Amino acid sequence: MTPATPRDEGPGNPWPFSRADLTAGLRRHLGDASVQVADIEPLTMTSRRPSIGRVRALRVEVRSQRGPLSIRLVVKEPQGTTRTGLAGVGRREVGVYQSLAAQLPLSTPALIAADPHGDWLLLEAIAAGRDPSRWEVTDYQHAIDALVLLHDRFWGLGDDLAAFPWLSRPLDADFEVHVTAAAQAIERIVRMGEPEILAGAPDRLVVLARLTEAADRVVAPLRGEPSTLLHGDYWPGNISVLRNRSQVVYDWQLAAVGPGVLDLLVFVTKSLWWFGDLPLPAEAIARQYREGISRGTGRVWEEEAWQELWDHALMWRFLQEWVDVLAASPNPVLMMQAEQLDRVWLHPVAEAVERRLGGAHSAPVSGGAAHA
Repeated sequence: MTPATPRDEGPGNPWPFSRADLTAGLRRHLGDASVQVADIEPLTMTSRRPSIGRVRALRVEVRSQRGPLSIRLVVKEPQGTTRTGLAGVGRREVGVYQSLAAQLPLSTPALIAADPHGDWLLLEAIAAGRDPSRWEVTDYQHAIDALVLLHDRFWGLGDDLAAFPWLSRPLDADFEVHVTAAAQAIERIVRMGEPEILAGAPDRLVVLARLTEAADRVVAPLRGEPSTLLHGDYWPGNISVLRNRSQVVYDWQLAAVGPGVLDLLVFVTKSLWWFGDLPLPAEAIARQYREGISRGTGRVWEEEAWQELWDHALMWRFLQEWVDVLAASPNPVLMMQAEQLDRVWLHPVAEAVERRLGGAHSAPVSGGAAHA
């Protein structure tokens, strides 16, 4: 009699991986060639803030010569791709775990198995720790210390990191892709008259036009900084604080090469966006990072130079990530987030544009926006 096909094999398989993928990965991970997968069960995932793609939890029952074992895993399925011309987010994350994880000076989840193109990743599940919204001062300090270690490890190694072509290079190879996307988004805002929070505010449209017209000026100070490995989305929502206070960093799908200030800016702005006032003020976070980098690399920023660098990082991040997101967002959603948008992005970016690009002339925005 032919045995029944397990529910995790064949056309009805609810998982993107095969039992053979899982078995081979667990044998490598556990260092036990006798491992056999007995069962796979879906688990309810603790609610988490949005990520790129689909994330599911599962429990795997294993048999081996060492005895039975129950293992909790997470499967990630990045959905869609990054902008046309950029490496897919899944490919980046697989690349980090397979090629760079052993060199990282911080803890990451173990990669069990993955699709070579990044369509899915199977990772060890990290025990739920302190909710990011309840982080304490020491949690923020430990996270910034870890960011300093990461950047110090790869400081000035931009050319060496060229060996990993799947890493994003937002200021170099990928620059035109981001600027073109932003310019097209501005054209869409003007043409459609939405979202109202931008289309109904001519001064804000002028700010957007200045950013795209002067994109090369926006990134010039950033290009003058030493490059390092960037996590790309480093903030409390992508860091688990375990019971022993140690931290595990995950979600490497936006890994990139560029100046470290970009990672720091993401950490600060996303924390402010989600949590409002922080137990460790943004100024203290930046000061701790600067002091750590100075001790590790000898790089010192005078206060005026740092403020200029921060302004340009803020303008670039808004141009790179937010303009086309805002253009595609429904009016009701943006109206609900109007206070956050103004506090974290629109007002600070407008001030930065005035300080750093104020001398640049911008023609009134009509049928389209020019871009660098």
